[in-house]
Formats: sequence, C-alpha cells, structure tokens
Amino acid sequence: LINGDKEDETCLRKYRKRCMQDMHQRLSFGPKYGYLSELQSGEQFLEAIEKERKTTTIIVHIYEDGVKGCDLLNSSLTCLAAEYCMVRFCKIKASNTGADDRFSSDVLPTLLVYRGGELVSNFISVTEQFN
Repeated sequence: LINGDKEDETCLRKYRKRCMQDMHQRLSFGPKYGYLSELQSGEQFLEAIEKERKTTTIIVHIYEDGVKGCDLLNSSLTCLAAEYCMVRFCKIKASNTGADDRFSSDVLPTLLVYRGGELVSNFISVTEQFN
C-alpha cells in the first residue's frame, strides 16, 4: 500500500503538469511575431491592419530617416517586439505611406496602435512627449 500511494502521487503530479501545459497552450493562442517588420507601401500598411486577427494588437511606427528620435524608437521597438511576441510591431517610412503630406517631419516619429482593424490610440511627435 505504501508504494501504491507513491505511485498515485506520481500519477497525480504528471496529470497536473499535463493539465497546466494544456491550459497554457490554450491561453497563448494566436500568431507569435517577436520582430519589428518593415512595411514597404501604403497597401501593405492597410493589409497589415485589415487582415490581422481581431485579437492582435498592432503597433505601427511611422518614421523617416534623419528625423530626430526615429532611429532610437526603431531600436526600442525591436527590443519590445522580442519581449512581447503576441503584439505585431511594424514600421513604415512616411514617404512610403502614400500620405506623406500628413506625416511631415514635425509630427514624426508617430506611433499608431490598432486592434480589430480600428485605431485604438496614436502618439504624435513621440520624442517630444517622452524625450
């Protein structure tokens, strides 16, 4: 009977471990990214927002070369993307958006946050707000 108790305890531990693994897999559903992707055009920008899963958060950095803070924000987002792999991090040059007249250098860098195809939040002139 003593050995039977040890075997029962071992079986229970294995069962609990398997249940925890199953639950973890169910809770961590969806695509994983882990990198900052470059969007090449306004079409890719729209496609990234509209064709993504409704539960995925998308953060888009609109930048331009030579604008203060854009390079630093790109490197920060690269680190964040590796840490928060369930969030899709993208960047696009303002001149490639097709709406570069709206994104002059005085509003860059800009961060746009989308979820379910809808704009959730925007941060304009990020370097002025966060130094």
